Amino acid sequence: MEGVMNAIHCVGRTEPWQYVEDAPIPQIKDDEVLLEIKACGICGTDHSLHRGQEALFNSYDITFPAIFGHEFAGVIAELGKNAPANLEVGMRVTANPVLFDNTCPYCDKGMVNICDNRPFYGTDLPGGFAKYMAIRATNVIPIPDEVSFVQGALLEPLGVALNAVERTHPEAGDTALVMGPGPIGLLMVAVLKQAYGIQKVICSGLAADTKRLKVAEDLGAITINGSEVDVIEKVKELTNGHGPEIILDAAGHFTVVQQAVEMVAKNGRIGITGLPAQPSSIHMNPIAMRQITIVGSRAYERKHWRQGLNLLANGLNIDAIASHVLPLKEFEKGMQLIDDGEGLRVILEP
Repeated sequence: MEGVMNAIHCVGRTEPWQYVEDAPIPQIKDDEVLLEIKACGICGTDHSLHRGQEALFNSYDITFPAIFGHEFAGVIAELGKNAPANLEVGMRVTANPVLFDNTCPYCDKGMVNICDNRPFYGTDLPGGFAKYMAIRATNVIPIPDEVSFVQGALLEPLGVALNAVERTHPEAGDTALVMGPGPIGLLMVAVLKQAYGIQKVICSGLAADTKRLKVAEDLGAITINGSEVDVIEKVKELTNGHGPEIILDAAGHFTVVQQAVEMVAKNGRIGITGLPAQPSSIHMNPIAMRQITIVGSRAYERKHWRQGLNLLANGLNIDAIASHVLPLKEFEKGMQLIDDGEGLRVILEP
């Protein structure tokens, strides 16, 4: 397809992003498809890139002008000649933005999220903050008519939550604490409550998170405002002094892991998803003496996309996570909503 499109361009780490209407439409390779983007979410990564965070820019191989955005859904506009036969023009889809190589030992085990060679659409490669994007055809995931494009864009962060929760091995009767009521934390709450049936889920935040904590309550969580009470003491009170069996870090603050070590039950599991800007300091003795397991999680495996679609089909309600839907050209408003703590997942529509 020839022509031009609207897009958001990043022309340099410290330069303001630009909304343009004359970006060239990508020309697809034989193994790619061209997607017409209908919805793309602003992730925390996008927000940090918008702020020009140097360490984050340096962690990717970014070519300028860059088009970010990796949480997207749309329709297939054009097929490469080697695209799989099950794909067709007009099909409603989302896509895994990890360009895993399918040859390394981790891909062999299905763990494409930790592939040894994993460029990423939306950072290393052009992403979804545009009318069209090219993507490897085998990364495309069809979505049914019952799943909206906004929900399709939420499948990527839902996959992050599903992987994080799964790696802490929830069991019947467990109590879980989610630290941080951002979009990923709230999706963890939804997964724990609605997918795993965990009856007591606690979610902690700060005064700035008041509206987000209300969403957590609506999802069934008991909430703690850490600006008003001591989180560790309150969690102990809510768990009869034992602590929760599961703690999930979705806050990304360097103090969270040590707090989790102090709160978690004996033989408990701590899941780390947040990415602090500075190193954490952890007291190791309680980890050994109280038999605590700490696990990390990165992104999602292929199975988590199928799980997310199945959960949506069976009534998982995550619509509140998409707090605002804006035209692509109003991306600065979306960033400001996140700055102000008003926006959860702000969805942009080209």
